[in-house]
Formats: sequence, structure tokens, C-alpha cells
Amino acid sequence: MGRTSRFDVVVVGARIAGSLTAGLFARRGLRVLLVDRAQLPSPTLSTHFFRGGGLLDVLDRLGWLPDVEGLGAPRLTREYSYADGSTHATLEPPQEPGDLGFNMSVRREAIDGVLLAAAGRDGADVRTETAVVDLVRSDGGRVSGVVLEDATSVEAGLVVGADGRRSRVAQLVGAEDRERFPGRRALYYRYVSGFPGPGGTAPDGPEFSLLGDELAYVFPSDAGLTCLAVSVNLAEYERMRREPRTRFDELMRRHAGLWQRYADAEPAGRLYGAPPAPDWLRCPAGPGWALVGDSGLHQDPWSGAGMDCAALSAELLVSAYCAAGGSDAWQGTYEQSRADRLLEVFHETVTGAEDLAAALA
Repeated sequence: MGRTSRFDVVVVGARIAGSLTAGLFARRGLRVLLVDRAQLPSPTLSTHFFRGGGLLDVLDRLGWLPDVEGLGAPRLTREYSYADGSTHATLEPPQEPGDLGFNMSVRREAIDGVLLAAAGRDGADVRTETAVVDLVRSDGGRVSGVVLEDATSVEAGLVVGADGRRSRVAQLVGAEDRERFPGRRALYYRYVSGFPGPGGTAPDGPEFSLLGDELAYVFPSDAGLTCLAVSVNLAEYERMRREPRTRFDELMRRHAGLWQRYADAEPAGRLYGAPPAPDWLRCPAGPGWALVGDSGLHQDPWSGAGMDCAALSAELLVSAYCAAGGSDAWQGTYEQSRADRLLEVFHETVTGAEDLAAALA
């Protein structure tokens, strides 16, 4: 027989959505266990852009934003857009900067580590390299805890799945799809060093170069690195998957406003690729369980909305749960507030993935 312990909340998955959920619950005075099967921090396939009105806003309210800014990523106070592969950029204000007035880009390995440490500092019991293998259920079928791989049984009033696209929690509770769409795009990216802003200036904004149904991105990030990415449709993906590194360079060459700086920069690590994946909106809650981040809502990375949605879903869940006073009314409140706040960008992302030229015209 394994041991038994008790927490108010168990959060499964300790990256952005999970660390924020754990930290927000701990700030409310709840006893929180945060677990992840991986050794963290570590890299993961992800978008790299977050907005002042999204993730940064949540971090600011938690008091964690100074920790993230301490990683050294520049504040992105504007953005540069290139049409039809042009060398000339149109200067625009930042996307949804909120009251903070800026956006940011930070590598996942760096920001995940900072947020994990902050969750532990704020009172969450953090355990990495710890897998959840099953759920505990009461006689009525209500989720009432988790079983860890060492056979420890952990009782909890709420189990939160923040364990990403392949969510074990979503699988175990049988979370039903509210909406589901086939994957239509792929994303490839890599880091480089020595990539200046337009005109050789210090980087102060992301760059977006649209060429037909293809979008190239530049995200000035932490540690003096810049993330270069390209979103491609299914036809280009079939070509690109055969020789991804060669084809990535060929595609970047087509984006004249970015190419020479990319060619002059120093590669920093390998090329990453995220193949086409379905977009879904799952039922986000049931008796004793909830889903946040990609576990409950996943969308194509072309819009860069994933990290913002993950943070906002965490905040919406904690607010709904703590306001319910022990009743199950939070389940409907959470689903409705998630729909009110996140469904518009979800649908825009899904629709836009069909043809970026039309979506961004």
C-alpha cells in the first residue's frame, strides 16, 4: 500500500499554466501540490510571444513580472511588419499591450524555470520528475485526488490538468470536445545570436513578414538570443519535412527584410518543428477536476495566443473556484468566463489558419 497525503488542490503539469494556477491558488491560502513528470526547467515546443494584456498582466498582478524581466529580454514597445516579402517595414504599435504598454518574448526553458521557482516561493509544494498515473474517485465518481507513480495517493478537493496537449488528466476524466478542427499549419523556429533590430538598432519589437500564405517571425528574446520562426501551410509542410533545415533557410531568404540579418547571425542550437495539430476546445471542468492551458484549449501557434490564453485560463479558474464557496457552481462560471474571454481569439486563430494572406490582409 502506498502512502496518503492531503492537499486542497493538485495541479498536474508545472509549466506556464500549471505554475500560474498553483501560485494563484497558494496566494488564496490553499494548500497546493504542483507536480510534473518532466525534469524542469527544460525546453519545449512553444510559441514565444506574450502580450502586456495577457500573460504579462497576470504576472504583474502576481508580482512575478520582475522575476521574468530579470532574464534580460527587451520590452517590445512596437512592431515591424513587412508585406509581400518587402525590405521596407511598416512601424506599428504593440499588439494588446494592456496597461503595461509592452510585450515580451522569453525562451520557454528560461521562463518556465522562473515561474516554477515563484510558485514554490509563494507556497506551492513543487515536485518535478513525478508522474500522475491515475485519479482517485469517490463512490459517486467525483475526482478526489491523484495516484503518483510511487503509489502515493494524494487526496484533494480539486485536480487541475495543466499537462498540455497530451493531457493525462483530460484523458482520465474523459473531457469531451466542445469544438474540434483539423490542423492546417506547421511552425518551425530556431534561435540565433547577433540579430540586430531593423537598421542595426537595438531590438525593440517583433517583426512579421507576410508572403502569401506564409508568415515569418522575429522575436527578440532573453540571453541575447532572437527566435526566428516561419508558419507554413500543409502543402509547404510536406516539402519542408523532408529537408527542414535546408528548406527553412530557403524560406527565410524569400523574406527580404529579414534575410541578410539572419544570414549574418550565429545559430544557437537546432531547428525546432511543430507539425500540424488539431485545434480543440474541451469541456474545461467537472466534479472535482478542471483543465487549463492547452489541456482544455489548444490552437494553432501562428497567432501566438497560446501563452496568453494559458495564463488567462489559470486566472479565470482560480477566480471562479474560490468565489463558489465550496459549491460546484464554479464549473459553469469557469466555462462561461473562458468562453467570454478566449473564444474570440480561438475562432480567429482557427479561421485564419486556413489562409494567412486573407486573414492578415
